[in-house]
Amino acid sequence: MRQHKKSRDRRLSVVIIAICTMITFPVLMIPVGLRESTPPGVVVGRAYAAAYPYNDQEEVYVEDWALVPGGTDVTDPTGDPDSTDPTADPTADPTGSTDPVADPSVTDPTGEGEEPDEPEEGYMPIQTVDPETGLALIEVGEGETAVNESYIDDSEQIEKKYEGVLTAQIVQTYDSSDLPIELLDTSAFIPTDEVFYIKTTDTILKEKPNMDAVTVASVARSTQVTRIAKGDTWSLIRLESGAEGYVLTNSLSVEMVFNSIDRTVWVDASGLKLRSEPNTNCEVIKEMKRWTRLHCTGVANDQWYRVTLDDGTEGYVYKSYTTQKPPPTPTPKPTPKPKSSGKNGKGKSGSTNNNPPPKITGVNGESIVNIAKSMLGVDYVWCGESKNGVDCSGLVVYCYRQVGLSVPHQSNSIKTRGSSVDRSELRLGDVIVYDLKGNDGTADHVAIYAGNGQVIHASSSKDAVVYGSLDMGKILTYRRFIG
Repeated sequence: MRQHKKSRDRRLSVVIIAICTMITFPVLMIPVGLRESTPPGVVVGRAYAAAYPYNDQEEVYVEDWALVPGGTDVTDPTGDPDSTDPTADPTADPTGSTDPVADPSVTDPTGEGEEPDEPEEGYMPIQTVDPETGLALIEVGEGETAVNESYIDDSEQIEKKYEGVLTAQIVQTYDSSDLPIELLDTSAFIPTDEVFYIKTTDTILKEKPNMDAVTVASVARSTQVTRIAKGDTWSLIRLESGAEGYVLTNSLSVEMVFNSIDRTVWVDASGLKLRSEPNTNCEVIKEMKRWTRLHCTGVANDQWYRVTLDDGTEGYVYKSYTTQKPPPTPTPKPTPKPKSSGKNGKGKSGSTNNNPPPKITGVNGESIVNIAKSMLGVDYVWCGESKNGVDCSGLVVYCYRQVGLSVPHQSNSIKTRGSSVDRSELRLGDVIVYDLKGNDGTADHVAIYAGNGQVIHASSSKDAVVYGSLDMGKILTYRRFIG
């Protein structure tokens, strides 16, 4: 009986222990705040606020790694003053312990579990780095392209990039005329060989790269020069004359510079090309006849004209093949009397050349003069070189061709052919080369020396082959084609 009672008491004890355990264990698992009569909603709010901090001004999401150690201690992360039990003593610990640190049973006063470890000092997350700039980039999403911005100040990274590199600050100085002073020594100038044009007015060529230096020469605007060395703000140039000196680099232009003019000129060559640009490698717009009128609006380097034709066509021509002298006005010729043609043909005016055949005694000057005399009265015809008509160089071509010699049909070409002789050595048949239109050195007329201070030539003003004076104009040279 007693044994049965003991067995029943043992079973009853087990049941009581089980019931107590079932009641006591949940109570021990309840958060401290709940055991202190804190409403469950407040406890949940505290946990949510700790995980997702809220700012009533603006929502801010902060990464764990960005939390700053030693920040402000926030007792209530929710910031809600009603989250604390109003009946509790404000000086008392919510757990009922006067020293929460001394109570080993309290590991987390908030009831949230263990506090996260504070990030170590100097800790930075792994970020994408731009291989070109070296800047850390913000990832916009997993597997997506990084945004080109950095959490780190650019200047800070630049300082690290050039750490240990010797640097210096360069300050540009100016002279009393507010012009830049060259910072480099002339020995440090970079050698070059480039064509430029002066684009400023009254440019001064200096002996040294300084406005206070000795002046070598004055260079006109649009002049072509060669740059042979380049500094920081000055350049060493060479003029066509060979003079060298320094000018400010900003006074040079790669493009040809035109000076504005208002001038009328005429084409002084047959077949002069009107070009699209001021150079001989560009497109040819058209070919123009002699005495075509051109209106010039600009001139560059005293070589090229920018012109407009009467029909409005614009382009560029080489200055040397134009003249400012208007074309000659043809003199009306009297109506000739009808004559028998005889053995010789008629000129375009209807006049008959009845000169006797020339006496040719060989390849000599006398034969040339005799042939020229047989052409007296023949009409002046542009580019002609026969008995039906000749121009000045065409007469020379015709006369020399009769004795088997070839001479170019162009005054400027005749100027450089044959051999040059002095005036005192002139002989019959020598060719006189003239510059009748000015002092530009261009050959524009030729004649055959006939002796006694006279020449025979095809005159455009008289529209025929006539005698003339040896000194009828400026003589450029005396040429001999027969030895």
